[in-house]
Order: sequence, then C-alpha cells, then structure tokens
Amino acid sequence: MTPRRLLILGAAAVVVLVGALLLSNPRSSADQKPAGALYPDLKEQVNAVTAVRIFKAGDAKAVEVQRKDAEWNVVERSGYPADVAKVRKLLLALAQARPLEEKTSNPENYPTLGVEDVSDAKATGVRIELEGTPKPVSLILGKAGSGANSTYVRRAGEPASWLIDQSLTASANPHDWLRSSVIDIGADRVQSATITLGNAKPYSAAKKTRADADFTVDGLPKGKQLSAPSAANGFASALSALTLADVRPSSDFAADKPIAHATYRTFDGLVAEVDGWMKDSKHYVSIKTSYDKALAQRFHVETKAPEKAADTAAGKSEVKPADAAAADAAKPGAAAPSIDAAQKASAANEKIEDAARINTTLAGWVYEIPEYKYEAIFKPLDSLLKK
Repeated sequence: MTPRRLLILGAAAVVVLVGALLLSNPRSSADQKPAGALYPDLKEQVNAVTAVRIFKAGDAKAVEVQRKDAEWNVVERSGYPADVAKVRKLLLALAQARPLEEKTSNPENYPTLGVEDVSDAKATGVRIELEGTPKPVSLILGKAGSGANSTYVRRAGEPASWLIDQSLTASANPHDWLRSSVIDIGADRVQSATITLGNAKPYSAAKKTRADADFTVDGLPKGKQLSAPSAANGFASALSALTLADVRPSSDFAADKPIAHATYRTFDGLVAEVDGWMKDSKHYVSIKTSYDKALAQRFHVETKAPEKAADTAAGKSEVKPADAAAADAAKPGAAAPSIDAAQKASAANEKIEDAARINTTLAGWVYEIPEYKYEAIFKPLDSLLKK
C-alpha cells in the first residue's frame, strides 16, 4: 500500500472518530451555558403570583403562602401574616435566575444534586410551585452549589438539571414563613409592670419619673428586700423586640385559663395586657393594647413655650398662672389654643391610633415565644429578692 493511500485512510479514520465523539455527547457548548433566564417570562409576571407552595418528600404540600390584596398569609397557620420580605426575596430570585451550566440528565444521579422527584419518599429537595402566572412554574430545588450564589435545580418534568446563579432557599416549615415581629416597646417607654402568677398576690415594679434609673417594687414580703436596686430593671425590656417562635389562633386556648397575667404601662399612655400559658413545655402569650389618656397626661413633658413680648414698661415677660391662662382662652374672641396644646392633642391622637393598630394586629392570636422572654415578662417576685 502506497504512503499516499495510507494517509488518506488515516484521515478518514480521524473523521469517523470525531463524528463518533460528537454523537456520544450531543450537548453543545450552547446547551451547557444557555443564555437567558431559567423562566424567561417570570420577571414580567411576578406581580401576578397569587400563591407560593412548597412540597417536600412524598410530594406532600408543606407550606402555602397566599396573597390577599397586598397581604401575604400562611395557610398552615390559619392565615397569619407572612414575612413579606421572604416571599419577595424568593420570587425575585426565581425571576432573575439564570442557568450557569447544565448538569446531569440521568435520574440515577439526581440525588447527588438533591434534584430527584419529590414524589420520592426519600427526596432531599423541595418543589416550588407558583400560582397565578400564565405559564406554570414548578421547580425542584436541590443543594447549594459550590459558589457563593448558586443552587442546583431542575424544572419539574424535564430531564436536565442546572446550576443557577441564585442562592435559592425555601423552607418546608410553615413557622419559617411567619412575620416574626409581635410587639416592640422600647425600654425607655416602660413606666410600670404589674405581675400576677397563678393565685399569688400581685406585685408591681414602677418608675415615678422618666429620669429614674431603677424600678421600685411594691408588695415585697415582710422582712424581704431586693437583691439589688436594679433587680427589677429587666421589666423595661421585657416587651422590647418581642418575636414569635410560632403562632396559634386564640380559639385553641379558649378552654384554658391563663396561668399568668401582666399589665405593662408606658409613660406615653400605651397599656399592654399580657396573658400567659405553658403547654407541652412551650410558652405562649396573648396581648391586648389600649390607650390610657390620664397616664399619658400624668407623665407628659411640657415643651418650652415661646417667650412673650417683653413688657415695655417693666421690661419683664408676662407670665400667667395656668388657671388664669385657661380662663383667658375661654373668653369670647380669645386666641386659638397654643402650639403646645395642639401638639399634645395631635400626639394623643397618634397614640390612640397606634394602640388600636397594634391591638388589631394582635387580636385573635396566641404567640409561642422563647422561654427566656416568657420569664422576663412574668418574672416571679422571688427571683428579685435577696436570698
């Protein structure tokens, strides 16, 4: 065989080999790094979403967050408000997600990435389903990728899995989707706390003025004294940044008498009535708020009134007693109320509205809270005393 013929046969063999390799790996580089979004139309349709559902192993629905008007609510918690920021973060991440690389299409390899069908009882991922979009969105969410912002996913019903450029998380626990904030009364606002535990005699801790450093305690047992002047100061922060661990409708506790009660009063007139229960080693509270005008007036801090024009004859400002000023204001043709009076009325209205708003938010719910917060709210008198 001549050298030329050998060269021709060799070249033909190379062509056949390359063709075989291409056939054995049909995915092109464009398939491996596709352009565009994971769900191309979702960015324009995200405001149309009316529900987010999370399914876990066995394809069991674990969480459903529904939108009603501008509110999002958790179905598994009797429609309690959801954490809107969490819902928005998930929807935006889904809308912005772009595939970085195509991964396995072999079902036997899905578990490695956590993208096996969630109908499998041993599935480790979750399936996210959106309602309200013209095109269905059903995504199996697997493990986090090796990068800082990446996740393995697979569109349900499709063989290919993908590494995307978003860090997607979707908890299958309903309580993780709840709006966590319950109430926040800052320490500088609290004027007093009155505590009743079971059949024990109530006791109170209070400040006489805003400037007081420590709470004084009324109702100490005979011969007993506080362990320190600051022993009761924890009441100031008991209702500060109070967050829930979980929530239940108040009807679940209708047959159970509270084992603890506390009344917290603030210098600006807000009153919070707190009932407490303990069930199955968990700690629960319900809260009602109202506005006490007399309390607010008692601790109102007067703003400095503008100085009146000096008396040209005496060179002194005219100052009238409060009762004389009130009489002048009542005369026909008297001047309008002072700026301070108007400010006081406006502030009172704001506090009334604030108390009503808080009460509306809290009404109908009993909150599971951390044990340390429960103990701070309903602190036993013995814990304040010198041993």
